[in-house]
Amino acid sequence: MIKIMSQKKPVNKNKIINNPAFLLLSKCISFLFFISFNFLINNINYYLNDNFMTMQKFIYMAKNGSLINPKEKFYKSDYPKISIIIAIYNAEGYIKNALLSIENQDFKDVEIIMVDDCSKDNSVNLIKDLMKKDPRILLYQNIENKGTLYTKTRGILYSRGKYIMILDQDDMFTQKYALSTLYKTIEKKNLDILGFSAIISNFNLTKKKAIHHYFETPIIFQPDVAKSMYIHENTGRIKRIGDVIWVYIYKSELFKKIISQIDNKFINTKMNCHEDFLLLFLLTRNAYNLQNIKKIFYGQMIWNSCDPIITFSIHEKNKNRTNNSCLSYLNYIEFLLNFIFLYLFF
Repeated sequence: MIKIMSQKKPVNKNKIINNPAFLLLSKCISFLFFISFNFLINNINYYLNDNFMTMQKFIYMAKNGSLINPKEKFYKSDYPKISIIIAIYNAEGYIKNALLSIENQDFKDVEIIMVDDCSKDNSVNLIKDLMKKDPRILLYQNIENKGTLYTKTRGILYSRGKYIMILDQDDMFTQKYALSTLYKTIEKKNLDILGFSAIISNFNLTKKKAIHHYFETPIIFQPDVAKSMYIHENTGRIKRIGDVIWVYIYKSELFKKIISQIDNKFINTKMNCHEDFLLLFLLTRNAYNLQNIKKIFYGQMIWNSCDPIITFSIHEKNKNRTNNSCLSYLNYIEFLLNFIFLYLFF
């Protein structure tokens, strides 16, 4: 008798599923999920469009010779908190966009180090003219074309800031509070590297339409960097490189330390592609505290064709980009990997 009473009554699942209350609850949950998903997608699109509009504003202002605030005065600091490094090569068409995005920042204690790699256009004269309005801009010029690795490292070694950021000559900071947020965060948490997100806008100049891509910077540790490098089986050329260094802010002492680890002969070897991979490899090798915040602070505009309305030249890549430089750099990475292996296990 007791055994019979203790037995559980079998559950009729079909009865529960067909229950009107259960069906109503399921529909409500599905509807709420659908609304939440659409809200999230629309919110992301709105956020991306907002950043894109900011970039367009800088382009328009640069085209018309405007300043963010014509009456604002900038002051040069002997010990700036952030050094922004910009390697220059034929940047006449878009360098003002980048500078306007810096001048737009609510954080002013910066130095802007520009190193020109023997541009053939009017970049140098344009920068010298901009220096009259903003004394925070410092210009250095290579005697001969040395490539982007040498140009960037030279700018970093000249810097005096506590932290370093890399800004490509044709990119922009998209939020006014970008530098202030990054400085407060990296200071408060005492980080070696702090990553942030970016918007990459592929703009079709014929259709006047942009496709936005959200780039969330991962926390990259050295094994992940090493895994992201491989060579195409048939051509022997590099197929994929995880080498984005412009979506981070770094401790200056860390960056200068890793430059000292690179063979001076190698730095002087002309390298115009994938040099960021080498730098990122060494940075992650020497960093201890890395973190990321999911905020879009960086914008990259990619133009598909010429447009008479926008009078800026499309980004002209350095014509000295050769695969030989890439292969010698890969050999150098391989040497470092072997050295680390021997150091750890023998």
